[in-house]
Amino acid sequence: INARCLSSEPGGHDVRAGALRSGLHLCVFAYSGDGGCASGLNCAFLCKSYVRTLACRESKMLAAVIVVSFAPSRHAAVDCAQQGVPFLCQRGAPISMAARSTAKRKAKLSVRGSSGGGFGLTGQQDERFAALVKEGRALRKSASDPHAWLQWAGSAAQAEEYAEARQILEAGVRQCGDVPFLISALGQMRRTPPTPMVASESARVTWPGKGDEAPYEPKRFARHSVPEPPTCCPRGSVHPSGDGIICASLDAIIPPNECAWVVSEAERVAGEQWQSDHADASHIGTDLIWEKPFPDRLWLREVPGLLDWFEHRLRTRLFPMLQRLYPDIIHSPDELRCHDAFVVRYDAQGMAALELHQDTTSFSFTIALNPAADYEGGGTLFPAIRPADTDVPFAPAAIKTDVGGVCSFPGRLWHGGNAVESGYRYIIPLFIYLDYNKSRMPRGYLLKAARIVKTNEELLQFPF
Repeated sequence: INARCLSSEPGGHDVRAGALRSGLHLCVFAYSGDGGCASGLNCAFLCKSYVRTLACRESKMLAAVIVVSFAPSRHAAVDCAQQGVPFLCQRGAPISMAARSTAKRKAKLSVRGSSGGGFGLTGQQDERFAALVKEGRALRKSASDPHAWLQWAGSAAQAEEYAEARQILEAGVRQCGDVPFLISALGQMRRTPPTPMVASESARVTWPGKGDEAPYEPKRFARHSVPEPPTCCPRGSVHPSGDGIICASLDAIIPPNECAWVVSEAERVAGEQWQSDHADASHIGTDLIWEKPFPDRLWLREVPGLLDWFEHRLRTRLFPMLQRLYPDIIHSPDELRCHDAFVVRYDAQGMAALELHQDTTSFSFTIALNPAADYEGGGTLFPAIRPADTDVPFAPAAIKTDVGGVCSFPGRLWHGGNAVESGYRYIIPLFIYLDYNKSRMPRGYLLKAARIVKTNEELLQFPF
Protein backbone atom coordinates (compact mmCIF):
# COMPACT_ATOMS: atom_id res chain seq x y z
CA ILE A 1 0.00 0.00 0.00
CA ASN A 2 1.35 3.37 -0.96
CA ALA A 3 -0.42 6.64 -0.05
CA ARG A 4 0.28 9.79 -2.00
CA CYS A 5 -1.08 13.24 -1.16
CA LEU A 6 -1.22 15.23 -4.36
CA SER A 7 -1.74 18.96 -4.67
CA SER A 8 -3.05 18.92 -8.22
CA GLU A 9 -4.14 16.15 -10.57
CA PRO A 10 -4.46 12.86 -8.70
CA GLY A 11 -2.10 10.30 -10.15
CA GLY A 12 0.31 12.71 -11.82
CA HIS A 13 2.55 11.01 -14.37
CA ASP A 14 5.63 10.80 -12.14
CA VAL A 15 3.64 9.39 -9.20
CA ARG A 16 1.80 6.86 -11.36
CA ALA A 17 4.96 5.66 -13.05
CA GLY A 18 6.91 5.44 -9.79
CA ALA A 19 4.18 3.54 -8.01
CA LEU A 20 3.76 1.01 -10.76
CA ARG A 21 7.45 0.47 -11.28
CA SER A 22 7.67 -0.33 -7.58
CA GLY A 23 5.45 -3.31 -8.23
CA LEU A 24 2.45 -1.96 -6.34
CA HIS A 25 -0.78 -3.85 -6.73
CA LEU A 26 -2.89 -1.44 -4.70
CA CYS A 27 -2.73 2.29 -5.31
CA VAL A 28 -4.18 4.77 -2.83
CA PHE A 29 -4.74 8.36 -3.98
CA ALA A 30 -5.46 11.14 -1.52
CA TYR A 31 -6.63 14.70 -2.00
CA SER A 32 -7.44 17.57 0.31
CA GLY A 33 -10.95 18.23 -0.91
CA ASP A 34 -10.15 21.92 -1.41
CA GLY A 35 -12.08 22.04 -4.67
CA GLY A 36 -9.18 21.72 -7.07
CA CYS A 37 -9.44 17.95 -7.14
CA ALA A 38 -12.95 17.41 -5.87
CA SER A 39 -14.65 16.73 -9.17
CA GLY A 40 -15.50 13.25 -10.33
CA LEU A 41 -13.41 13.62 -13.46
CA ASN A 42 -10.26 14.38 -11.47
CA CYS A 43 -10.94 12.24 -8.41
CA ALA A 44 -12.28 8.97 -9.76
CA PHE A 45 -12.14 8.90 -13.54
CA LEU A 46 -8.56 10.09 -13.94
CA CYS A 47 -7.25 7.92 -11.12
CA LYS A 48 -8.91 4.78 -12.39
CA SER A 49 -8.47 5.08 -16.14
CA TYR A 50 -4.99 6.66 -16.15
CA VAL A 51 -3.54 4.30 -13.59
CA ARG A 52 -5.01 1.21 -15.20
CA THR A 53 -3.87 2.36 -18.62
CA LEU A 54 -0.35 2.81 -17.36
CA ALA A 55 -0.56 -0.49 -15.51
CA CYS A 56 -1.31 -2.21 -18.80
CA ARG A 57 1.63 -0.43 -20.44
CA GLU A 58 3.89 -1.54 -17.60
CA SER A 59 2.57 -5.12 -17.91
CA LYS A 60 1.55 -5.15 -14.25
CA MET A 61 -1.67 -6.19 -12.62
CA LEU A 62 -3.46 -3.52 -10.63
CA ALA A 63 -5.88 -5.05 -8.16
CA ALA A 64 -7.61 -1.91 -6.95
CA VAL A 65 -7.65 1.85 -6.77
CA ILE A 66 -8.83 3.60 -3.62
CA VAL A 67 -9.52 7.33 -3.26
CA VAL A 68 -9.07 8.83 0.18
CA SER A 69 -10.44 12.27 1.07
CA PHE A 70 -9.33 14.47 3.95
CA ALA A 71 -12.51 16.55 3.69
CA PRO A 72 -16.13 15.33 3.36
CA SER A 73 -17.38 15.56 -0.22
CA ARG A 74 -20.68 14.08 -1.35
CA HIS A 75 -19.89 14.82 -4.99
CA ALA A 76 -16.60 12.95 -4.78
CA ALA A 77 -18.32 10.03 -3.05
CA VAL A 78 -20.98 9.80 -5.74
CA ASP A 79 -18.42 10.12 -8.52
CA CYS A 80 -16.28 7.39 -7.02
CA ALA A 81 -19.33 5.17 -6.69
CA GLN A 82 -20.07 5.67 -10.36
CA GLN A 83 -16.51 4.62 -11.18
CA GLY A 84 -16.59 1.62 -8.88
CA VAL A 85 -13.69 3.15 -6.91
CA PRO A 86 -13.76 2.72 -3.10
CA PHE A 87 -14.01 6.07 -1.32
CA LEU A 88 -12.90 6.70 2.26
CA CYS A 89 -13.25 9.90 4.25
CA GLN A 90 -10.60 10.42 6.92
CA ARG A 91 -12.37 13.24 8.78
CA GLY A 92 -15.83 12.80 10.26
CA ALA A 93 -18.26 10.02 9.55
CA PRO A 94 -18.09 8.05 6.28
CA ILE A 95 -20.39 9.44 3.61
CA SER A 96 -23.47 7.34 3.03
CA MET A 97 -24.29 6.52 -0.57
CA ALA A 98 -27.99 6.44 0.32
CA ALA A 99 -27.97 9.81 2.09
CA ARG A 100 -29.55 11.67 -0.80
CA SER A 101 -31.83 10.60 -3.60
CA THR A 102 -29.78 12.70 -6.03
CA ALA A 103 -26.82 10.45 -5.33
CA LYS A 104 -28.85 7.42 -6.36
CA ARG A 105 -30.05 9.17 -9.46
CA LYS A 106 -26.53 10.10 -10.48
CA ALA A 107 -25.25 6.61 -9.85
CA LYS A 108 -27.87 5.20 -12.20
CA LEU A 109 -26.51 7.44 -14.93
CA SER A 110 -23.03 6.01 -14.73
CA VAL A 111 -21.30 5.35 -18.01
CA ARG A 112 -20.21 1.76 -18.34
CA GLY A 113 -16.96 0.68 -19.95
CA SER A 114 -13.27 1.12 -19.39
CA SER A 115 -13.17 4.77 -20.40
CA GLY A 116 -16.55 5.74 -19.02
CA GLY A 117 -17.52 7.50 -15.85
CA GLY A 118 -20.13 9.65 -14.23
CA PHE A 119 -20.87 12.96 -15.84
CA GLY A 120 -19.44 14.66 -12.76
CA LEU A 121 -21.68 17.73 -13.21
CA THR A 122 -24.53 19.20 -11.29
CA GLY A 123 -27.51 21.44 -11.88
CA GLN A 124 -28.50 22.33 -15.42
CA GLN A 125 -25.60 20.45 -17.03
CA ASP A 126 -26.45 17.27 -15.13
CA GLU A 127 -30.08 17.57 -16.20
CA ARG A 128 -29.00 18.02 -19.80
CA PHE A 129 -26.89 14.88 -19.60
CA ALA A 130 -29.81 12.95 -18.14
CA ALA A 131 -32.02 14.17 -20.99
CA LEU A 132 -29.46 13.09 -23.60
CA VAL A 133 -29.16 9.63 -22.06
CA LYS A 134 -32.95 9.31 -21.88
CA GLU A 135 -33.23 10.27 -25.56
CA GLY A 136 -30.62 7.66 -26.47
CA ARG A 137 -32.31 4.89 -24.51
CA ALA A 138 -35.64 5.73 -26.16
CA LEU A 139 -33.89 5.50 -29.54
CA ARG A 140 -33.17 1.81 -28.97
CA LYS A 141 -36.86 1.15 -29.61
CA SER A 142 -36.63 2.84 -33.04
CA ALA A 143 -33.04 2.10 -33.97
CA SER A 144 -33.95 1.59 -37.63
CA ASP A 145 -35.31 5.15 -37.93
CA PRO A 146 -32.52 7.41 -39.26
CA HIS A 147 -34.46 10.52 -38.23
CA ALA A 148 -34.19 9.45 -34.58
CA TRP A 149 -30.40 9.21 -34.89
CA LEU A 150 -30.26 12.63 -36.55
CA GLN A 151 -32.40 14.16 -33.81
CA TRP A 152 -30.26 12.67 -31.04
CA ALA A 153 -27.07 13.89 -32.74
CA GLY A 154 -28.63 17.34 -33.02
CA SER A 155 -29.40 17.35 -29.31
CA ALA A 156 -25.78 16.42 -28.54
CA ALA A 157 -24.47 19.15 -30.83
CA GLN A 158 -26.78 21.70 -29.21
CA ALA A 159 -25.21 20.77 -25.87
CA GLU A 160 -21.79 21.27 -27.54
CA GLU A 161 -20.98 17.59 -27.16
CA TYR A 162 -19.60 17.59 -30.70
CA ALA A 163 -17.56 14.40 -30.45
CA GLU A 164 -20.71 12.59 -29.32
CA ALA A 165 -22.70 14.05 -32.20
CA ARG A 166 -20.32 12.49 -34.68
CA GLN A 167 -20.25 9.17 -32.86
CA ILE A 168 -24.05 9.12 -32.87
CA LEU A 169 -24.26 9.93 -36.59
CA GLU A 170 -21.75 7.23 -37.47
CA ALA A 171 -23.64 4.74 -35.29
CA GLY A 172 -26.81 5.72 -37.15
CA VAL A 173 -25.11 5.06 -40.48
CA ARG A 174 -23.95 1.64 -39.28
CA GLN A 175 -27.48 0.84 -38.13
CA CYS A 176 -29.51 2.34 -41.00
CA GLY A 177 -27.07 2.29 -43.91
CA ASP A 178 -25.80 5.20 -46.01
CA VAL A 179 -28.87 7.38 -45.56
CA PRO A 180 -28.20 10.58 -47.55
CA PHE A 181 -29.18 13.06 -44.82
CA LEU A 182 -27.04 11.26 -42.22
CA ILE A 183 -24.07 11.35 -44.59
CA SER A 184 -24.82 15.00 -45.32
CA ALA A 185 -24.91 15.79 -41.60
CA LEU A 186 -21.47 14.25 -41.20
CA GLY A 187 -20.28 16.46 -44.06
CA GLN A 188 -16.55 17.04 -44.26
CA MET A 189 -15.94 15.15 -41.01
CA ARG A 190 -16.13 11.91 -42.96
CA ARG A 191 -13.12 10.99 -45.02
CA THR A 192 -13.34 9.34 -48.40
CA PRO A 193 -11.02 6.31 -48.40
CA PRO A 194 -8.64 5.49 -51.25
CA THR A 195 -9.75 3.07 -53.92
CA PRO A 196 -8.90 -0.62 -53.35
CA MET A 197 -6.27 -0.41 -56.09
CA VAL A 198 -4.52 2.59 -54.50
CA ALA A 199 -4.77 0.98 -51.06
CA SER A 200 -3.13 -2.17 -52.41
CA GLU A 201 -0.32 -0.21 -54.05
CA SER A 202 0.17 1.87 -50.88
CA ALA A 203 0.97 -1.25 -48.87
CA ARG A 204 4.06 -1.73 -51.05
CA VAL A 205 5.34 1.85 -50.85
CA THR A 206 8.30 2.66 -48.61
CA TRP A 207 7.76 6.34 -48.01
CA PRO A 208 10.39 8.61 -46.43
CA GLY A 209 10.12 9.04 -42.67
CA LYS A 210 8.51 5.65 -42.20
CA GLY A 211 9.35 4.37 -38.74
CA ASP A 212 10.41 7.80 -37.47
CA GLU A 213 8.64 8.06 -34.10
CA ALA A 214 10.86 10.77 -32.65
CA PRO A 215 8.80 13.16 -30.51
CA TYR A 216 8.07 16.60 -31.91
CA GLU A 217 10.62 19.21 -30.92
CA PRO A 218 9.25 22.78 -30.73
CA LYS A 219 10.37 25.03 -33.57
CA ARG A 220 10.62 28.79 -33.99
CA PHE A 221 7.49 30.64 -35.10
CA ALA A 222 6.66 34.21 -36.02
CA ARG A 223 3.23 35.28 -34.79
CA HIS A 224 0.95 37.80 -36.46
CA SER A 225 -2.15 39.57 -35.20
CA VAL A 226 -5.44 40.59 -36.79
CA PRO A 227 -7.78 43.43 -35.69
CA GLU A 228 -10.28 41.03 -34.13
CA PRO A 229 -10.74 37.27 -33.93
CA PRO A 230 -13.30 35.45 -36.08
CA THR A 231 -16.64 35.23 -34.31
CA CYS A 232 -18.26 32.52 -36.41
CA CYS A 233 -15.97 29.59 -35.63
CA PRO A 234 -17.51 26.09 -35.47
CA ARG A 235 -17.25 26.22 -31.65
CA GLY A 236 -17.98 29.93 -31.33
CA SER A 237 -15.40 32.62 -30.68
CA VAL A 238 -12.74 30.56 -28.94
CA HIS A 239 -10.06 33.22 -29.40
CA PRO A 240 -10.23 36.05 -26.83
CA SER A 241 -8.53 38.45 -29.24
CA GLY A 242 -6.78 38.59 -32.57
CA ASP A 243 -3.34 38.89 -30.99
CA GLY A 244 -0.83 36.38 -32.35
CA ILE A 245 -3.39 33.96 -33.76
CA ILE A 246 -1.54 33.52 -37.08
CA CYS A 247 1.64 31.45 -36.76
CA ALA A 248 4.33 31.06 -39.43
CA SER A 249 7.21 28.68 -38.86
CA LEU A 250 10.77 29.91 -39.27
CA ASP A 251 12.06 26.33 -39.37
CA ALA A 252 11.00 23.28 -41.36
CA ILE A 253 8.33 21.21 -39.60
CA ILE A 254 8.35 18.53 -42.30
CA PRO A 255 11.80 17.40 -43.53
CA PRO A 256 12.55 18.91 -46.98
CA ASN A 257 13.41 15.51 -48.47
CA GLU A 258 9.92 14.26 -47.59
CA CYS A 259 8.39 17.35 -49.19
CA ALA A 260 10.39 16.70 -52.38
CA TRP A 261 9.09 13.11 -52.43
CA VAL A 262 5.49 14.34 -52.13
CA VAL A 263 5.95 16.72 -55.07
CA SER A 264 7.57 14.06 -57.27
CA GLU A 265 4.83 11.53 -56.52
CA ALA A 266 2.10 14.10 -57.15
CA GLU A 267 3.65 15.06 -60.47
CA ARG A 268 4.03 11.41 -61.44
CA VAL A 269 0.36 10.64 -60.78
CA ALA A 270 -1.10 13.93 -62.00
CA GLY A 271 0.74 13.95 -65.31
CA GLU A 272 -0.87 16.34 -67.74
CA GLN A 273 -3.87 16.89 -65.47
CA TRP A 274 -2.12 19.88 -63.96
CA GLN A 275 -2.32 21.65 -67.32
CA SER A 276 -5.63 20.36 -68.66
CA ASP A 277 -7.75 22.19 -66.09
CA HIS A 278 -5.97 25.50 -66.60
CA ALA A 279 -7.31 25.73 -70.13
CA ASP A 280 -10.72 26.57 -68.63
CA ALA A 281 -10.48 30.13 -67.33
CA SER A 282 -13.71 29.74 -65.35
CA HIS A 283 -11.95 27.29 -63.03
CA ILE A 284 -9.04 29.57 -62.18
CA GLY A 285 -9.35 31.13 -58.75
CA THR A 286 -12.40 29.15 -57.70
CA ASP A 287 -12.68 27.07 -54.57
CA LEU A 288 -15.49 24.61 -55.25
CA ILE A 289 -13.55 21.59 -54.09
CA TRP A 290 -16.47 20.12 -52.17
CA GLU A 291 -18.79 20.30 -55.17
CA LYS A 292 -16.63 18.84 -57.93
CA PRO A 293 -13.03 17.64 -58.34
CA PHE A 294 -10.34 19.84 -59.86
CA PRO A 295 -7.34 18.34 -61.64
CA ASP A 296 -5.13 21.11 -60.27
CA ARG A 297 -5.89 19.72 -56.83
CA LEU A 298 -4.73 16.16 -56.36
CA TRP A 299 -6.27 14.31 -53.41
CA LEU A 300 -3.72 12.55 -51.21
CA ARG A 301 -5.86 9.42 -51.34
CA GLU A 302 -5.24 9.26 -55.12
CA VAL A 303 -1.46 8.81 -54.75
CA PRO A 304 -0.17 5.45 -53.44
CA GLY A 305 1.57 5.84 -50.09
CA LEU A 306 0.81 9.54 -49.73
CA LEU A 307 -2.07 9.18 -47.29
CA ASP A 308 -0.08 6.81 -45.07
CA TRP A 309 2.82 9.28 -45.00
CA PHE A 310 0.46 12.15 -44.27
CA GLU A 311 -1.31 10.45 -41.35
CA HIS A 312 2.08 9.52 -39.89
CA ARG A 313 3.24 13.14 -39.97
CA LEU A 314 -0.06 14.38 -38.58
CA ARG A 315 0.47 12.18 -35.56
CA THR A 316 4.21 12.73 -35.05
CA ARG A 317 4.69 16.36 -36.11
CA LEU A 318 1.69 18.42 -37.18
CA PHE A 319 -0.89 17.72 -34.46
CA PRO A 320 1.65 18.11 -31.60
CA MET A 321 2.84 21.32 -33.27
CA LEU A 322 -0.67 22.78 -33.50
CA GLN A 323 -1.47 21.89 -29.89
CA ARG A 324 1.65 23.71 -28.69
CA LEU A 325 0.75 26.79 -30.72
CA TYR A 326 -2.78 27.03 -29.28
CA PRO A 327 -2.62 25.27 -25.87
CA ASP A 328 -5.54 27.21 -24.37
CA ILE A 329 -7.86 25.91 -27.10
CA ILE A 330 -6.37 22.52 -27.99
CA HIS A 331 -5.85 20.55 -24.80
CA SER A 332 -4.41 17.43 -26.45
CA PRO A 333 -3.28 16.43 -29.96
CA ASP A 334 -5.85 13.62 -29.74
CA GLU A 335 -8.60 16.23 -29.97
CA LEU A 336 -7.59 17.13 -33.54
CA ARG A 337 -9.03 15.67 -36.71
CA CYS A 338 -8.19 16.46 -40.32
CA HIS A 339 -10.58 16.68 -43.25
CA ASP A 340 -9.46 15.28 -46.57
CA ALA A 341 -6.26 16.92 -47.78
CA PHE A 342 -4.78 17.45 -51.23
CA VAL A 343 -1.75 18.78 -53.06
CA VAL A 344 -2.17 22.14 -54.82
CA ARG A 345 0.07 23.52 -57.50
CA TYR A 346 -0.06 27.25 -58.15
CA ASP A 347 1.20 28.26 -61.60
CA ALA A 348 1.49 31.76 -63.08
CA GLN A 349 0.21 30.33 -66.39
CA GLY A 350 -2.72 28.54 -64.83
CA MET A 351 -4.15 28.71 -61.31
CA ALA A 352 -1.97 31.54 -60.05
CA ALA A 353 -4.04 32.72 -57.07
CA LEU A 354 -7.02 31.98 -54.87
CA GLU A 355 -9.50 34.67 -53.89
CA LEU A 356 -10.13 35.59 -50.26
CA HIS A 357 -12.42 33.13 -48.53
CA GLN A 358 -13.23 31.49 -45.18
CA ASP A 359 -12.87 27.80 -44.34
CA THR A 360 -15.52 25.96 -42.33
CA THR A 361 -12.86 24.64 -39.94
CA SER A 362 -11.54 25.24 -36.44
CA PHE A 363 -8.02 25.67 -37.82
CA SER A 364 -6.42 25.68 -41.24
CA PHE A 365 -2.79 25.64 -42.25
CA THR A 366 -0.57 25.09 -45.24
CA ILE A 367 2.60 23.04 -45.69
CA ALA A 368 5.10 24.47 -48.17
CA LEU A 369 6.32 21.60 -50.34
CA ASN A 370 9.02 23.35 -52.39
CA PRO A 371 11.65 26.02 -51.68
CA ALA A 372 10.49 29.63 -51.72
CA ALA A 373 13.27 30.36 -54.21
CA ASP A 374 11.44 28.24 -56.81
CA TYR A 375 8.81 30.91 -57.44
CA GLU A 376 8.07 34.64 -57.23
CA GLY A 377 5.09 35.91 -55.29
CA GLY A 378 2.86 33.35 -53.61
CA GLY A 379 2.17 32.84 -49.92
CA THR A 380 -0.99 32.91 -47.81
CA LEU A 381 -2.67 36.30 -48.15
CA PHE A 382 -4.50 38.00 -45.27
CA PRO A 383 -6.44 41.28 -45.73
CA ALA A 384 -5.28 42.94 -42.50
CA ILE A 385 -2.43 41.68 -40.30
CA ARG A 386 0.66 42.94 -38.49
CA PRO A 387 3.51 41.33 -36.54
CA ALA A 388 2.44 40.41 -33.00
CA ASP A 389 3.42 42.74 -30.15
CA THR A 390 3.80 45.75 -32.44
CA ASP A 391 1.74 48.90 -33.00
CA VAL A 392 2.29 49.21 -36.75
CA PRO A 393 -0.93 49.68 -38.76
CA PHE A 394 -2.79 46.61 -39.94
CA ALA A 395 -2.34 46.03 -43.67
CA PRO A 396 -2.78 43.32 -46.32
CA ALA A 397 0.19 40.95 -46.40
CA ALA A 398 1.18 37.50 -47.61
CA ILE A 399 2.99 35.05 -45.32
CA LYS A 400 5.48 32.91 -47.18
CA THR A 401 7.33 30.00 -45.54
CA ASP A 402 10.20 27.99 -46.95
CA VAL A 403 10.08 24.30 -47.81
CA GLY A 404 8.69 22.20 -44.94
CA GLY A 405 7.35 25.28 -43.18
CA VAL A 406 3.74 25.86 -42.16
CA CYS A 407 1.39 28.80 -41.73
CA SER A 408 -1.48 28.12 -39.30
CA PHE A 409 -4.53 30.20 -38.40
CA PRO A 410 -8.21 29.92 -37.38
CA GLY A 411 -10.08 28.63 -40.43
CA ARG A 412 -12.74 31.35 -40.27
CA LEU A 413 -10.17 34.09 -40.82
CA TRP A 414 -10.41 35.60 -44.28
CA HIS A 415 -7.44 34.40 -46.32
CA GLY A 416 -6.45 33.51 -49.86
CA GLY A 417 -3.62 32.41 -52.09
CA ASN A 418 -1.34 35.27 -53.12
CA ALA A 419 -0.66 35.32 -56.88
CA VAL A 420 2.38 33.42 -58.13
CA GLU A 421 4.18 35.60 -60.66
CA SER A 422 6.59 32.96 -61.96
CA GLY A 423 7.48 29.34 -61.28
CA TYR A 424 5.43 26.78 -59.37
CA ARG A 425 4.29 26.80 -55.75
CA TYR A 426 3.32 23.44 -54.21
CA ILE A 427 1.44 23.24 -50.91
CA ILE A 428 -0.77 20.94 -48.87
CA PRO A 429 -3.63 22.87 -47.25
CA LEU A 430 -4.97 21.22 -44.11
CA PHE A 431 -8.48 21.61 -42.70
CA ILE A 432 -8.65 20.84 -38.98
CA TYR A 433 -11.57 20.54 -36.60
CA LEU A 434 -11.73 19.88 -32.86
CA ASP A 435 -13.19 16.54 -31.86
CA TYR A 436 -14.01 16.78 -28.17
CA ASN A 437 -16.98 17.28 -25.89
CA LYS A 438 -17.60 20.44 -23.91
CA SER A 439 -17.97 18.26 -20.81
CA ARG A 440 -14.51 16.81 -21.55
CA MET A 441 -16.00 13.34 -21.26
CA PRO A 442 -14.42 10.65 -23.48
CA ARG A 443 -15.80 10.07 -26.96
CA GLY A 444 -18.64 7.58 -27.00
CA TYR A 445 -19.77 8.08 -23.41
CA LEU A 446 -23.39 8.81 -24.44
CA LEU A 447 -23.61 5.66 -26.54
CA LYS A 448 -22.38 3.71 -23.52
CA ALA A 449 -24.68 5.45 -21.06
CA ALA A 450 -27.65 4.75 -23.34
CA ARG A 451 -26.50 1.09 -23.47
CA ILE A 452 -26.24 1.15 -27.25
CA VAL A 453 -22.61 0.06 -27.11
CA LYS A 454 -20.76 -1.60 -24.25
CA THR A 455 -17.08 -1.49 -25.16
CA ASN A 456 -14.62 0.87 -26.80
CA GLU A 457 -14.17 -1.63 -29.61
CA GLU A 458 -17.74 -0.94 -30.71
CA LEU A 459 -17.06 2.79 -31.06
CA LEU A 460 -15.86 4.44 -34.22
CA GLN A 461 -12.08 4.47 -34.25
CA PHE A 462 -10.86 7.52 -36.13
CA PRO A 463 -7.82 7.71 -38.37
CA PHE A 464 -5.76 10.85 -38.06
